[in-house]
Amino acid sequence: MERIVMTWGLIPKDSLLETIYCGDSETSQTKELNFEIVGNSCKGVDNDFNYDFSVNELWLSNSNLYLAISTNISKYFGVSIAPALIYGGYSFVNDEPDEHSSSFEIIDSEAGVFINDNQKYNGKIYMRYYF
Repeated sequence: MERIVMTWGLIPKDSLLETIYCGDSETSQTKELNFEIVGNSCKGVDNDFNYDFSVNELWLSNSNLYLAISTNISKYFGVSIAPALIYGGYSFVNDEPDEHSSSFEIIDSEAGVFINDNQKYNGKIYMRYYF
């Protein structure tokens, strides 16, 4: 069974760091939550999130799956994140971008490490996706 892991992170607006290490929020001074999708279940890797869903929910921007994930992330990050944004990220990395994916861009990274040159990504949310 395929395993998908999504890391959602937030770079503070006042970050002075030029290197962001996805998966190492302590070093990066970011906030991160990791979610694992296996079959019809989405579980928090580093949090208490647990949600069972039907496969078609992965492709619906207004599904309860994305509502549950966005609610969890919003509480932890302290900012409001729309379910459609989470869906947009998922569809973008699965080569099915649509109008909900327009705020995403692929940036160069090496094993989840990317450069925040001149604090270009401060205040932004990032997503890392891997199998």
